[in-house]
Amino acid sequence: MKKHLIGAAVAASLAVPAMAQNVAVYGVIESGLASIKGGTGAMSYTGTVDSIVATSQLGFRGTEDLGGGMKAGFRLETRLDPTSGDVDEKTRNSFFERGAEVFLEGPFGKVQIGKLDHQGGENNDQSKFGNVGLIASAVEVGSDADHTVAYTTPAFNGFTINVGHSFGDSTNGTNTQATAGSSGLTSQATTTAVGDITSWQISGAVGGLAVKLGSATSKSVAGLKTRVTGASVGYKFGNIDTSVARQTEDVPNSAVDESYTVVNASMPLGGPLTAHLVYGKYDVKTTTATDYNLTAVGITYALSKRTNAYAIHRVSDYGTGGVSNKRESMILLGHSF
Repeated sequence: MKKHLIGAAVAASLAVPAMAQNVAVYGVIESGLASIKGGTGAMSYTGTVDSIVATSQLGFRGTEDLGGGMKAGFRLETRLDPTSGDVDEKTRNSFFERGAEVFLEGPFGKVQIGKLDHQGGENNDQSKFGNVGLIASAVEVGSDADHTVAYTTPAFNGFTINVGHSFGDSTNGTNTQATAGSSGLTSQATTTAVGDITSWQISGAVGGLAVKLGSATSKSVAGLKTRVTGASVGYKFGNIDTSVARQTEDVPNSAVDESYTVVNASMPLGGPLTAHLVYGKYDVKTTTATDYNLTAVGITYALSKRTNAYAIHRVSDYGTGGVSNKRESMILLGHSF
């Protein structure tokens, strides 16, 4: 009994300052079962998967009202693997791999400093089905980039401009950038050493049309520049929510230029059911060996405002490229808090 009382007293003492500072714990847990056949290495796998629609994560965020329309805040976020209980960032000695930042926001806009996404390099898409409908990570730059400063303007006629810059690490001259894996089993993170990253993005809406346009440039340790440029539009035709996005990657004097185009459509079926369709096309400029067309169909069943069940079938068609077609059938359960 005394242990329960002591525990309650400690929890209460911790909760008071957290509430006073408007601090919140948030996250997503998603996992399920899958049958996967084909793809690189002609894999055959039946078992658990996670983070197919929403990335499993744990985060802490808070804000403080400074008065005069200004507020300060922070965000700390890490990736989780609910199938094992691990903090799923095995390649680096960094806990908050998905982001760590402090920000100041007011009538002047918003300034962020820390570990951030480059909006113009990673978030030019408008998915209608979570991770399933995103631009392929192979055609992105600046995901969860270290040593980053970003500024977002106030809205002008419904549009904002975001600019960002990541500084190379002063110790080794590199900036370590996390990118999602593409094994189809989990979203395991890997790291790529890059130098400075600079990005910009314009986003907003006009006449019911949501628009994004952005670009990012990274510089390798050897001085090689990689530039990605992406754009997307989203529009709702009655009760059908749609979007189209395309992003290209250009490496000067290189044969590995690539692009990805993705089309999303979602439609409520009545009650808790929503149907989804995603089509994506990945293309490498000088070879067809790794080109593929992706088609995914899915159903979301909303069990509550925070809990969803998903059924997904996804096919990656590699044509005559030498890689066997990959077929994935998945049943998932996700909860946000």
